[in-house]
Amino acid sequence: MLASVLSYVAGLLRDRTLSHTFGATQLTDAFNASFIIPDFLFNLFIAGALSVAFIPVFTGYLKDNQREAEDVANTIITFGTLLLGAVGIIIFIIAPYMIPAIFKSTPPDQHQLIITMTRILLVSPILFAISNALGSILITHKHFLAYALSGFLYNMGIIFGVIILHERLGIYSAAVGAIIGAFLHLSIRVLNILTVKYKFRPTLSLKHAGVKKIFWLMIPKTVGLISWQAMIIVYTIVAYGLGEGSVAAYNYARNLQSFPVSLFGIAFATAIFPFLSDHAHNQASKKFSEDFQITLEKTLFFVIPASLGMLLLSTEIVEIILKGGIFDEAAVTLTASVLFFFIFSIPVESLVHLFARGYYAHKNTISPMIFALAGYGSNIVFCIIFAQVMGVIALPIAFLIGSCIQLILLVIFIKNKLSYFELKNFAIKFFKIIIASAIMGVAVVIIPLFLSTSFLTLQLIRVIVGACLYLGITYIFHCPELAFFGNILSKLKKKPRA
Repeated sequence: MLASVLSYVAGLLRDRTLSHTFGATQLTDAFNASFIIPDFLFNLFIAGALSVAFIPVFTGYLKDNQREAEDVANTIITFGTLLLGAVGIIIFIIAPYMIPAIFKSTPPDQHQLIITMTRILLVSPILFAISNALGSILITHKHFLAYALSGFLYNMGIIFGVIILHERLGIYSAAVGAIIGAFLHLSIRVLNILTVKYKFRPTLSLKHAGVKKIFWLMIPKTVGLISWQAMIIVYTIVAYGLGEGSVAAYNYARNLQSFPVSLFGIAFATAIFPFLSDHAHNQASKKFSEDFQITLEKTLFFVIPASLGMLLLSTEIVEIILKGGIFDEAAVTLTASVLFFFIFSIPVESLVHLFARGYYAHKNTISPMIFALAGYGSNIVFCIIFAQVMGVIALPIAFLIGSCIQLILLVIFIKNKLSYFELKNFAIKFFKIIIASAIMGVAVVIIPLFLSTSFLTLQLIRVIVGACLYLGITYIFHCPELAFFGNILSKLKKKPRA
């Protein structure tokens, strides 16, 4: 958990470094746009296999035959590396024709920026393919530290690149930093993989039953990821037509919004996924329901107050984290307006990650794909419809609508897998969380009426008082999720054995 916090703090420092150095300008717009094709390649060929199909299949083989499990993992790594390398070379050659076709309304000088940075970033899908495969193996072995720290190292690579190289390379320093970060992302997982029972050997057993099963299971998820990437492309193109800095403002706001989603929603869903897979494999439906409900309640316990706090302090958050350098007041206002509407989607998106893994644990990737298509399709439609009327805030509003549609569908059709879900207990705990969050919110709002101090000190007091008040009320309500903090403290106090 602490490693995850470190990673997300580094992500905020990365955005602060970028905003101070390049602001919300055409340069940062081009930098964000240059990730579209590399991310598309990774999502198309690798992410679908690793995120949902690899762990359940690998877990099954690992229980019965270590060598068979290694053959499956090594084939995925070898095939992914070769495939992405070949496709990357092709994209490198045709990039000058692809970028102008995608960003037709973008000025020609912007095209060259995006083309050059896209070519630099084409190395990253290969590095992330290997790193994520190793990360999935580590998760299967219940090793989470390197998995969490890799994100921290990736962000530090970008920060290092910008700080050290920006005077010589300009905005290209951020792209070079991203490649440095990707190498670091991979390196720490390579070191950690040496501590588990696994040995890499270049393998291409494409006819292996386990490999075929992964390829089959990844198809629906890959379709969903392509839809997600199509949504990102539409968002970027639409934002480019809404004025300078709109792409950057959208990405800065999205990164801030994703902090609690990643810290709680994705982290809890990722941690419970191998256990859910074990329960599903062993047909332990009661244990599956119990662990799922505990994780659901724990996720809401954190994301609801976090969302409300961010909502009330959205402008202040942008000012503290991003303002400075050439990131001026206009950039703060633009980014804060996007962030405000993005915050409403934090609880929804967090639960989407958990519920989707409930399906993946049962090797059902088709249903989540269909629901994702419905959500992403709605995103695209509402984004295009609202953009000309609402401007850049249309993007987070469309995202919220699409996420709600996706979550509702996931909840409706997973009920038969949660036969032991205790709805009454869940409703009581949810009500306690809402009451405690509301009292916290009132305190955050009224504190400035009684204190007159520096801007930064005031915001710090609001956060500390609000958090302590929330935890105190949930303690009075006997919320079991508070044991989470006790577990962290016990780990910190635990002394290594001699």
